[in-house]
Amino acid sequence: MIKKIDWYLLNTEEIAEKLKTHLVEGLSNSEVLKLREKHGENSFGKKDGLGIWGKILTQFKSPLVFILLLAGILTLLLNEFADATVIFIALAINTIIGTLQENKASKAFDELNKSQQKYATVVREGKKSLILAKELVPGDIVILDAGMYIPADIRLIKEKNISINESVLTGEWANVSKSIETLGKEVSIIERTNMVWMGTLIAAGYCKGIVVETGNRTQIGKIAKSLGDIEEEKTPIKESIEKLSKFLSIAVVISLLIILVLGLLREEPLLEMILVAIAVAVAVMPSGLPVAVTSVLAVGMSAILKKGGLVRNLLAAETLGSTTIILTDKTGTITEAKLHLAEIFTAESLHNKNLKIDEGDNRDLLKMAVISSDAFVEEDENSPGKLIVRGRPLEKAMVMAGLEYGVSQNDFSIDHKRIDMLGFESKNGFSASLNKNGSHKINRLFVSGKPELLLENSKFIFINGKKEEMTGALLESFQKVQAEKSSEGIRFTALVYKDVDWEKIPAEEKNAGEIVTDLVFVGFFGFSDPVRANAKDAIKIATEAGARVIMITGDNPNTAGKIAQEVGIMKKGDRVLTGVEIDKMNDEELLEALKHTKVLARMEPSQKLRISRIFQKDGEVVAMTGDGVNDAPALQGADIGIAMGNGTDVSKEASDIILLDGDFSVITFAIEEGRRIVDNLKKIVGYLLSTSFSEVFLIGGSLIIGLPLPILPAQILWANIIEEGLMNFAFVFEPGEKDLMKRNPRSSDNTNIVSSQLKRLIAIVSIVTGLFLVGLYWVLMQFDLRIEEVRTIMFAVVSLDSIFFAFSFKSLRTPLWKENFLSNKFLLISWVISILFLLAALFFDPIRNMLSLTILSGKELLFLLGIGVFNLILIEVTKYFVFEKELK
Repeated sequence: MIKKIDWYLLNTEEIAEKLKTHLVEGLSNSEVLKLREKHGENSFGKKDGLGIWGKILTQFKSPLVFILLLAGILTLLLNEFADATVIFIALAINTIIGTLQENKASKAFDELNKSQQKYATVVREGKKSLILAKELVPGDIVILDAGMYIPADIRLIKEKNISINESVLTGEWANVSKSIETLGKEVSIIERTNMVWMGTLIAAGYCKGIVVETGNRTQIGKIAKSLGDIEEEKTPIKESIEKLSKFLSIAVVISLLIILVLGLLREEPLLEMILVAIAVAVAVMPSGLPVAVTSVLAVGMSAILKKGGLVRNLLAAETLGSTTIILTDKTGTITEAKLHLAEIFTAESLHNKNLKIDEGDNRDLLKMAVISSDAFVEEDENSPGKLIVRGRPLEKAMVMAGLEYGVSQNDFSIDHKRIDMLGFESKNGFSASLNKNGSHKINRLFVSGKPELLLENSKFIFINGKKEEMTGALLESFQKVQAEKSSEGIRFTALVYKDVDWEKIPAEEKNAGEIVTDLVFVGFFGFSDPVRANAKDAIKIATEAGARVIMITGDNPNTAGKIAQEVGIMKKGDRVLTGVEIDKMNDEELLEALKHTKVLARMEPSQKLRISRIFQKDGEVVAMTGDGVNDAPALQGADIGIAMGNGTDVSKEASDIILLDGDFSVITFAIEEGRRIVDNLKKIVGYLLSTSFSEVFLIGGSLIIGLPLPILPAQILWANIIEEGLMNFAFVFEPGEKDLMKRNPRSSDNTNIVSSQLKRLIAIVSIVTGLFLVGLYWVLMQFDLRIEEVRTIMFAVVSLDSIFFAFSFKSLRTPLWKENFLSNKFLLISWVISILFLLAALFFDPIRNMLSLTILSGKELLFLLGIGVFNLILIEVTKYFVFEKELK
């Protein structure tokens, strides 16, 4: 057993000695292998799944399945063996179908969980590398930046303005400051200020530390190990289905009492009426709905994952289809986020247009960018010799450009060693790196960020390798070139420096002015970022689906406008609003401006949240993209928060969906899939309730007009659970309809599952079919036919109705003759199996005798087929009046 150590009471040298690690070089690869064997994977012990038998047993938690079981036992005790046999067969089939659906849903959710990988930046053998968080071992040196997930329990050895969100551990949302100081006495977990804990998030700042505990030995690991089962969160759809089930329970009780009283008044046998009551209850209650809801959502989420979108929240899957506003970023969503250094602009290159990137001041600028960049280079472990650059897109692009022109970080690692750094934050508009300055005693502070900010605060200009006074003419020249190139879609960042006697960068919140004063302006970097090939089509589809696409970016207005025009978000001459202009407007003025604006530039994260809330107050359903730490509140505030796969862990934790590749077309596909989910749930609810209510109508109507029971309990169970159960399962895989992305997202009939249209359809289908069945039964009773033969015909008609109904419910808007019958192979397979079950009941002696059925003649079979087709026509006419006529 590993001895417990209070790491917060030890200084960093003592910890390094105990863990046999080096504070600068980190662990060696051979040591890592030994430690992994000793400590295991950095993850919590995986809880065993239910397994197939566990899933089978969970089916009996359903009250309806339990009622079936009781009914089976009751009929056995009363020596009604035929009915008992049918009930237990129905019970077995219901359990098998439920288990299969739940098993498929579980696999889909497992697939989603595997996609949520966490990573960590470590120093091993003196080199930075990015690894899976689960591969960390005690003794690893870890580097963490704002927005990152803390991958283990870590003792800090270096920090810069670090602020941690420990709510996952403590429940407190206020960020906690940390330090590297050794504590002199025992304190509680929340007072251990030199420790950061696995599962918490870095809200701001930068830090470096030693991994001291991993997996189940971390604080959150101990909590996870002690947790029992957590009750599954109920989403709005599941809640609405539960409300529907409660309503149906009341309706069933009333219906059963009426049927029971009518039967007893008719002097029907009490036992038979009790069995009929149980059979009708099972028929009406949609026992397959809860599993069907989970299955539809799981299959939909799995489909979105295959396209590159990870749905973290079931609510998002339900809400997607009703999205009316999409607030999207530019870089990485509409563009490819493959930034390439297109041009460099220095004072020398403005005068000498022929100056190449790797010449003169241009090369000096490139060197400074590489020295100050927080990106790092590592060798691809899968392809020896191949280099991979890690970091923020802009930082990566600069380092990659350096490598392309022979400028490497390794060349400056000693003479220009980094002393301190300050990460980029939108509210500041810059990042900073404090480095040694070769043989000079004074250090050099490099600052990179928004060109406008850094130009305005530059007192000097770097020209021909020297520092000179900035002139008005040079300032105007740089501003002019930025305006011209931005209108061509070029994205800019600037780099400045100043020599300082600091050993530490001042805290930016208190002393930001000290950083951006008396700067030496070196130049601009101009980056090209290709527009995604499918972006224009995806935006067009989203617009046709009724969603307004609005670009919100921190980039220059000219660059944003050029890209927006290219993908069809705005037209030439349309207004581009800036963050500065927005701050001058009140909410009413801003809402009015937003109605006529589709591009917002130089935006701050706090402004994103304000815009989202303004739209929501106006009744819009807002989907918003984001990737930074400060985007988290806006992502949480939106109806659907969408994070980027390469974004910060904070933004991912705040989101409902993660775009693994950042592709905008995934948002469009997710909206379509969300609508398909709602559509298929409508079909399942409509199909189950329509067939069930028509049977209640048949039994109740027959008893009211003085006729004997038209169908026996065992026959009802066979028709409903065996015939409908398979067909109901097939609707989970029904593909989306052609007009799915042409519908109005604001219409409640398109977004609500149990919409007014569906209620009318269920009511009309149930009444029309019920009246037809009662009428048919009355007509048959007028002929000289035995009651067993009539019941056989009615059983066959009810079964055929449920089988043929499925094709009519395949589309609620499209006529049967226009549907593609081959689009859902599961429906065809279920249809064939259901037909075989019906034929077995009619022609296989043991089953026919068990169900008290008689042999039907060829003429009677043709008659049944004609009746099935006629009833199908009635359903199609009903669909026309409920859906198609309204659409026209």
